[in-house]
Amino acid sequence: MNPEFWHLAGALVAGSAIGLFYFGGLWLTVTRIPDSRNPHLLLIGSFFMRLAVSLAAFYALVPWGLQAMAVAMAGLMITRQVLTRIKGRIPMTMQ
Repeated sequence: MNPEFWHLAGALVAGSAIGLFYFGGLWLTVTRIPDSRNPHLLLIGSFFMRLAVSLAAFYALVPWGLQAMAVAMAGLMITRQVLTRIKGRIPMTMQ
């Protein structure tokens, strides 16, 4: 296999890791809202932290090129779909 394949595979893994961090962090934030004394501060702080880390990770992928960035974004969206299917079910207590 050519090196470009491994380069794009690495971008896919990087995008998946970014998605796991971003959406996993979102899930943890949402589950902690009921126990929080300041839910607004929790939401805003979590959002900016997740956004800053995710943007920094994508910025680190810029030297890899536009094609790798697109593959990384696809990895992020695939991870979003997988996590939505796994954790997206509403528990019976919340209905």
